[in-house]
Amino acid sequence: MEENTGGIGKFNGGNGVRREIQFRKPLTVSVLTERRVFEPYGFHGGGNGKRGNNLLVRKNGSKIVNLGGKTSVTVDAEDVLCLLTPGGGGYGQKEN
Repeated sequence: MEENTGGIGKFNGGNGVRREIQFRKPLTVSVLTERRVFEPYGFHGGGNGKRGNNLLVRKNGSKIVNLGGKTSVTVDAEDVLCLLTPGGGGYGQKEN
């Protein structure tokens, strides 16, 4: 779980998760994800959640590439796809 990614509110938004996939052979990977540019909206005074991120870590950590939300890319064996999902927007104004 990615801590503190949910929006603040009377009811806080849920936290996003981190998924890592290590490839065993070269192949083409396609990602089709949302909320990588715009934050998930809060409602009725709640705060926005944090954006997600799609990162490709080349083998042995030699290079990290931000893939954006929608793309296809060729990967090598031992590369790692790191998907950081967005947090949810909060609902309602937080009471003091």
